[in-house]
Amino acid sequence: MKDYQKLFAVRENNLTAEEIAGAETLVLFLCKGCIPALPKMNAPEYLVKAVDELLKKNEKLADTGEITHFAMFGKNGLQQVVICGFGGKNACKPNDLRKAAGEAARVLKQLKTENALVIAPILLNAARPHYLSALAEGLILGGYTFSECKGKQEQEKDICYTIVTNVSGAAEVVSASCIVSSSVCFARDLANKPGNMLTPLDMAKAAQLTAEKCGMECEILDAAQMQAKNMNAVLAVGQGSVNPPYMAVLKYNGGGDAPYTAFVGKGITFDSGGISIKPEANMGEMKDDMTGAAVVLGAMQAIAQLKLPCNVIGIMACAENMPSGSAQRPGDVVKAASGKTIEVVSTDAEGRMVLADAVWYACRLGAAKVIDIATLTGGVIVALGNETAGIVGNNEELIEKIMSCGKKAGEMYWHLPSLPECKEAIKSDIADLTNSAGRAASTITGGLFIGEFIDESTPWAHLDIGGTSTAAKTEGFKPKGCTAFGVRTFVNIAKEL
Repeated sequence: MKDYQKLFAVRENNLTAEEIAGAETLVLFLCKGCIPALPKMNAPEYLVKAVDELLKKNEKLADTGEITHFAMFGKNGLQQVVICGFGGKNACKPNDLRKAAGEAARVLKQLKTENALVIAPILLNAARPHYLSALAEGLILGGYTFSECKGKQEQEKDICYTIVTNVSGAAEVVSASCIVSSSVCFARDLANKPGNMLTPLDMAKAAQLTAEKCGMECEILDAAQMQAKNMNAVLAVGQGSVNPPYMAVLKYNGGGDAPYTAFVGKGITFDSGGISIKPEANMGEMKDDMTGAAVVLGAMQAIAQLKLPCNVIGIMACAENMPSGSAQRPGDVVKAASGKTIEVVSTDAEGRMVLADAVWYACRLGAAKVIDIATLTGGVIVALGNETAGIVGNNEELIEKIMSCGKKAGEMYWHLPSLPECKEAIKSDIADLTNSAGRAASTITGGLFIGEFIDESTPWAHLDIGGTSTAAKTEGFKPKGCTAFGVRTFVNIAKEL
C-alpha cells in the first residue's frame, strides 16, 4: 500500500508572494464567496488579476468541478496554474471541495506534475478541519487508478502536495485523511479484481494479513468450521463452486470495556446467480458483489491505524455463487445457524443468505449493535439511483447516526420504511422464511430478511449499496469502477462510538 502521508505537507499561511510564484504547479481552490480573500494568502498580483479576468469571461469559474488550467511566467519560469471551482452559488460544502479535488488530481496527472502548491482561501479559517480533510481525501481518491490487470505495469510518478492552511492541527488532520483514503483505495483494489484473481480464500487471506499488520485479532472459519456451527445458509450459497466459502472475523479492541459494534459485509466474490442464472449481459460486473466485505476490511484497517478508542468487530461472509451439479436448487429448504429455516425461492438472492449466518454470529460474539453492508439488490438503483444507498433497520437512533456520519463523508443514505406488509411478504408456506419476496419493495424485503437473524433486542441496520458501490464513469473523487462507498461512513461511526 502506498504511504500517502509522505506525499503531503502543510504550511501556515505565511508564504510570501515570491514563494507562491516559485511553485512548479499552483493549484487554487475557489468558491465564489472566497475569491475576495485571495490577496489575504499573499497571492502574487499577476494571479489575482488572472482570476479577475477569467471570472469576467466565465461566470462558472467557481462552480463545483469546473477546472481552468493555464500557464504563466512565475519566479522560476513557466508555472502551471490549475483553478478548481467548488461553489459557484450557494454550494460550498466539504463534499464539493472533495469532488473538486478529485477532478484536480487527474488534471495534475495529465500535466505530469511532481510538486503542487495547494491554496484554498476557505482554509484560512482555523475552525474548518472538515474542509481540509475533504481536500486531502479528494486529491487521493480522485487520483486512484487500478492497473493490476494490465500486461505492462506503468509506474506513475507520485505527486507531492503542499497545502497552505491555518486549520488547527492541520498535520494531524491530513495524516488521518491519508490513512482513511489509503484504506478506501485498498477496498477499491479488492473489489476491482476479477473473480479468478479474488476467491473467498483470497479474501480470508487479505483479512488475515490486515489483522497481522494492524494488530487485530482474527478468526478464519473454513467450511468445516462453519458446518460445526450450523452455518448452512453460507454453505448452501457456496456449495456449487470449486472455491469453498470462508468467513473472516476481525476484532479491534481500542475501547477498553466498551461494548462492541459489528460491521458485517457481504463477500460474494463472483455472483453468477447460481441455478437461477443471471442474463449474460453485464454479468462480468458481478465480480464486485464482494464490495460489502471489502468495505468492512478497509474500514477495520483504518480504525486500527487511527487507533480509535472503540471496540469493533468486522465480519466478512465470503462465498462464490456458481451453478453446478452440487449447487443449491430453487425450492431447497436450508436451516440457518439461528435455527430458522429458509425456502430458497431464488439462488440469485444469495447475499442475504450469507449475511443471515454472519449477523447471527455477530450477535453470538457479543455485538451490542450490528450494521451490515451489501450490494444486495438492483431494486435500490431503481428506487434511489447511483448516489444514495438505502437503509433498513430496527433502531431509529442508529439509523440517524449512520445517515449523519455518511453525510460528513459525502456518502448519502435514505431510510426506507419497514412496513408490516413487507415482513409478511418474506414468510414462507413451507419454511420459516423465503429468501425472495419478488420485485415489489425488494430492497426493503431483502433487508428485513437479514433482520430476522438479529437478536430481538439488538439495534441493527442494513445498508444496501447496490447502486453506489460502482461508478459507471469517472467523476469527482470517484474514478470508474469500485467506489468503496461505506468505508468512510464506518470510520466516522467508529469515531463517534
